[in-house]
Amino acid sequence: MMDRRIKTRIFPEHNYKGIYHDGKTIRIALNPKKPITELKYPEFYDVCITQKCNSGINGFGNGQNSSGCEYCYQNSTMNGKHALNALNDIDNFFGKMTDNQRPFQVAIGGGEPTLHPDFISILKKFYDLGITPNYTTNGMHIDGDIVEVTKKYCGGVALSCHKHLEFYWAMAVNKFRTTNIKLNFHNIISDRESIDDFLSIYGRYGDKIEYFVLLPYMTKGRAKKKEINADYLFDKLDKIDRSKIAFGANFYPYLKSKKDWDISLYEPEILSKYLDVMDMSVHKSSFA
Repeated sequence: MMDRRIKTRIFPEHNYKGIYHDGKTIRIALNPKKPITELKYPEFYDVCITQKCNSGINGFGNGQNSSGCEYCYQNSTMNGKHALNALNDIDNFFGKMTDNQRPFQVAIGGGEPTLHPDFISILKKFYDLGITPNYTTNGMHIDGDIVEVTKKYCGGVALSCHKHLEFYWAMAVNKFRTTNIKLNFHNIISDRESIDDFLSIYGRYGDKIEYFVLLPYMTKGRAKKKEINADYLFDKLDKIDRSKIAFGANFYPYLKSKKDWDISLYEPEILSKYLDVMDMSVHKSSFA
């Protein structure tokens, strides 16, 4: 069930007004001749609640590879730790904000957030604070209880489309679609093979997914250096319907030159922040 509460925020010092409803945010520059500037209290937070993930590069989560996916920019592992006081820390951090200061939404991640022992309670905590929770998952641990609480409290779910985990995220699609939960796919883009993999997924799931969010491969954590074949990507995207395509913030440098595309661009990270609940530190993004 989509969170249908109407929420508004206004910060004259940043030339900003935001209206949130039904999963959509309308941003208004109070003075249309001036840009919106970086918000002290962002409208969106990425929230890390765990460093644990048991995907493994074999994709079965059975302990055969405790180091996890070889390209994980977060360096998450099967032996990673959870944020032990997450509920209290989240309540203290966001609960002290005024209604105007609280974000419209959060995206909960990790690691794999569904492994956190308080995951369901964390979703409810955000909802009770008037903040729409969303989360990103590899789909390995989606059961009936998680589906039900997602339907009750969340705006939507992003499924990470790791090639070696397709069995799991494809199963998760079927579980979520029975309840009309809003689904996005996250696809990591680097070389031609990764782009062809995305196009294959797009062809098979285009009618089931809200947005396909393309994320540029980042050389962080365990990820070894790879080039992003932007020319090949944009050539392929020119030939398909782009109405369901969205881009991660780090694609901004590549998109600035696409003058012929009807896309909305804003400076990365002026409206969002990253909260690491492991130590309650705030950063511009998860890559900072």
